[in-house]
Amino acid sequence: MNSKIVVLLTDFGCQDAYAGIMKGVILCRDPAIRIVDLTHQIAAHDILSGSYVLYTAWKFFPEGSTFCAVVDPGVGSNRGALVAEMEGRYLVAPDNGLISLPARMFTGLSIHQLEIESLPGIRPAGSRDAGAGAQRPGSGGPTFDGRDLFAPAAALCAVGGIRRIRGREIRPVLLPEVVAERGGSTVTGRILHIDRFGNCISSIHSSDLEPLGLQQHGAGAAAVRAGKFQGERIRPTYADTEIGAPLCLFGSSDFLEIAVREGSAAQRFGLSPGEPITVTVADP
Repeated sequence: MNSKIVVLLTDFGCQDAYAGIMKGVILCRDPAIRIVDLTHQIAAHDILSGSYVLYTAWKFFPEGSTFCAVVDPGVGSNRGALVAEMEGRYLVAPDNGLISLPARMFTGLSIHQLEIESLPGIRPAGSRDAGAGAQRPGSGGPTFDGRDLFAPAAALCAVGGIRRIRGREIRPVLLPEVVAERGGSTVTGRILHIDRFGNCISSIHSSDLEPLGLQQHGAGAAAVRAGKFQGERIRPTYADTEIGAPLCLFGSSDFLEIAVREGSAAQRFGLSPGEPITVTVADP
């Protein structure tokens, strides 16, 4: 199924024209492509957060959709680029860890090198000059791969050209922070994402705690520690505590998060992406 949908995820924000220019490049390739702005508000250079948001959205778009994710602090360097595929959905992105959480959570995810050197009008990832068959549009420098590399590749993928951009299978760069580790009755993870409500979402999935005997979706007694936060119970919902009170719960993507009902846990407890978080379950 080819739905001609490109889903954009970037840290470009809305002040500048970067995201709009990417859309223009895509539409120049095929005006019939439908473009969805998943978000352009990922915190600048925050690959962990981008990986989490990418994972949460993947299965909620039609088969044939192409995700174009650009959170790329290494733009212009020799970092690679990848194309991934699972269940009829595709991704083009820098090979810098953005694929980490989907790679952890999805079985059957196929990940290949983004192979576009032979396509006209696209600059190869990591190249600093335009060679034959890879002419750069305009006269800009190697600082905007969203425009010059990922948007054209996503457009081609969206119209059925996956074979033209899919190179050899690779082992991508994976961030260790997306993995939760268990030692005895304790599971250790990291904060992955801070949403606009100040909820601090971790890499600890409900399935990581099931072997420790918590109830369905992890609700129950457990000591949760992250920075200045200390909690002794995982709640089912935000409404299970008073307004202004802190709590932890498994959110809509089934990852453990620290929250303050109608407040910001990030501000109250000074938490940020990458912060360690532990959950210890007492023996029954």
